Amino acid sequence: MLTEKVLEDIFGTADLYSVLGVDRSATGSKIKKAYHRKSLELHPDRQENEEDKEKFTEKFQYLHKAYQLLSDKDRRAEYDEHGTLEMEDDGLLGKARTPDEWSALWRSLFKPVTKEDVVKFEGEYKGSEAERGDVKRFYTQFKGDMDKVMESVMLVTFEDEDRIRGIINQLIEDKEVSKYKAYTKEDPKKRKRREKTGKKEAKEAADTLNDQSSLINAIANRQAQRSKQMESLFANLEEKYCQPSKKRKRK
Repeated sequence: MLTEKVLEDIFGTADLYSVLGVDRSATGSKIKKAYHRKSLELHPDRQENEEDKEKFTEKFQYLHKAYQLLSDKDRRAEYDEHGTLEMEDDGLLGKARTPDEWSALWRSLFKPVTKEDVVKFEGEYKGSEAERGDVKRFYTQFKGDMDKVMESVMLVTFEDEDRIRGIINQLIEDKEVSKYKAYTKEDPKKRKRREKTGKKEAKEAADTLNDQSSLINAIANRQAQRSKQMESLFANLEEKYCQPSKKRKRK
């Protein structure tokens, strides 16, 4: 059941708009884009153990519930008027789905990803307010640990580090984030290790591109190495998220 308590437990907020990261005036198109971005952020393969993977899979399933409600004009109007939730799973996700059913659901929401889509997305994302927001969030979340920041921000490589640091330095100057010791006093050897690893991954990505004609596979493989467990940036998203829903355990 989708309730305020469930949302608060999972996302730290009971507000559906906050779950998706949009304001109440957001258009349907903006809500859909926010859902897509949030889905990428919640990819279970970013987690290093099975318990966290299960938790993030559950997060995606409840994120989908929130999206389904806000993407339905009548349900959204009712929610905006009353601001309360009390919906059975059957009303949104339905009964437990098979992986194939989840995959079909994902494809019904988003068109197939092409290499042109990836290139366009990367071009629009880098240097955008969305990227700045992600850098700010991960810098704060990891208290200035650049290994984790560089691993978590989408589509960045070791070549982007000066640019990412520029964003962080401006955030610090504007007093939007704290000045963490892990960032300001980072051992130079850590950055050298990131650069060495990044060059190795870039070579592997180039080799992959020579062996495969698809740019999306090369990008996915590069991201897989950087995230250690992430098998693909886009292609495997459905498979990893789309598991049958599970009932939340109540204490």
